Amino acid sequence: MLPRVVESARKAGEDVEVVIVDDASIDETAKVCQTLEGIRYIRLDQNQGVAGARNVGILGCSGDYITFLDDDDLRLPGSLDLQLKALEAAPEAGFVYGRVIEGDDDCNPTSTARPQHCPTGDIFWQVLGWFFPPSRTVVFRKSCLLYVGMLNPALSGVDDWDLWIRIAERFPVTAVEESVAIWRGARATSGQGSSNWAKIIEAGTRAHEHGLKLPRAVAAPESKRREVHQRFLDNISDSLIYRTALALKEGPGLKTLKPMGIALRRNPSRVFRPASFKFFMKTLASR
Repeated sequence: MLPRVVESARKAGEDVEVVIVDDASIDETAKVCQTLEGIRYIRLDQNQGVAGARNVGILGCSGDYITFLDDDDLRLPGSLDLQLKALEAAPEAGFVYGRVIEGDDDCNPTSTARPQHCPTGDIFWQVLGWFFPPSRTVVFRKSCLLYVGMLNPALSGVDDWDLWIRIAERFPVTAVEESVAIWRGARATSGQGSSNWAKIIEAGTRAHEHGLKLPRAVAAPESKRREVHQRFLDNISDSLIYRTALALKEGPGLKTLKPMGIALRRNPSRVFRPASFKFFMKTLASR
């Protein structure tokens, strides 16, 4: 899908710089990149993981604005130009985000755009409370990243969210209401990093705990920290319930129940709510 991804990036804006970081792959990535014109190709001798590869790519970018695009996702036409205008209109903002559409294995849209609402300004507590905003939609200022620090390789799978937390703690955020990207939805059988929910939740919990130690969080009342932590736990449970329902739609089996088991261990009172059962059944019936 790499040529298609690159083409989508080019159509997303004018004068787009495309930097591809090959994280010591053993597949055909190098050969495919040789066929792509107008890109900057960086190959790493040793695998550094997503965060490490992204850090290399960031340092290799010449522009002032950066966005991440995985090789199985797509940017929508004109979306980068739209978001850059939003950043130019809000010079104090650290990043801009938009809505994302979930797609199937070929990135054909399968859902409505989310999030439903796009808050702006000081959204530090919203970002700290869940994996928000959708990472594929974020365009950030390189100067802000250099101010808060590079991506943390120890937070594999949520390194981008950790960065949004740190930027949102220091800078206001702006947004566009339009859809800007298509995300190939994670499924238990997709092989994506985002499909391994046990590891994502583990890393996400560590990133959340790091966020609670940032100066703004430490200075806040204890009640505020407890509130955002409980919201994070509730969001984990709701997401795992949703993922269990989707997995059951793909086919029965013990593996499909694993997300529910994680939710039960972490936040049983949330799982056993009548509202959670209704949500689970509604998700099952919707697909």
